[in-house]
Order: sequence, then C-alpha cells, then structure tokens
Amino acid sequence: MSAPFVWFDLTAVHAEFYENLFGWTTRPGAGDYQSWFTAGGQPWGGVAPADDVPAGRWVPYVMVDDLDVATKRAVELGGRIVRQRTTGPGGTSVIVADPGDALVALFVPTN
Repeated sequence: MSAPFVWFDLTAVHAEFYENLFGWTTRPGAGDYQSWFTAGGQPWGGVAPADDVPAGRWVPYVMVDDLDVATKRAVELGGRIVRQRTTGPGGTSVIVADPGDALVALFVPTN
C-alpha cells in the first residue's frame, strides 16, 4: 500500500502566512475550501475550516487501493477514525489518526 502523498489539507484561517513565508501561490477555493495552494496553476493542497480536524493541522492524503481495507487496517494498528468516509470531486477519503495522534487521509481517487 506504499504511495506518495497526493494532496494536503490545512485547517487554518489564512493562507497568507504560507504565501509570505514560502512564496506559495494561492487562489480562491471551491466547495469547503477557502483557498487552494497551487503550482503551475494546478492545486496541490487546500485551506479548509476546522471541523472534525482541529484547527492548525496539516493532513496529507495518501492514495490506497481499497479504502475499506486501509481503514480497517489503520484501526487494527491502533489508529482511530477522525472523519468518516467523505466523497468530494476528486475522490473519497477517510481521515485517521495514528496512535500518536498524527493525521493522515486514506484516499481513493475518482476514476
């Protein structure tokens, strides 16, 4: 189930800090996203309001082959589900916390 990070969410109020610190480009988001971080015009991450995910957290998305299997495995390994299955325009995800409370989104893209 090894895969690179394919997206990042940040639960923050303002993206300006990252624009000014790193020179990142943002543009207005859509749906639940206040804004998107972009490179070459393509979004690679989004700024979203805090909800099940506390404010001030980065959530990397990792592509998995089977969302149910990956979610079950995460729980078996001592993780917990932070946000149940959510479907958006890019695919479906479940956010889990590892035993140390670090967050990761298990993600299956829309075909």
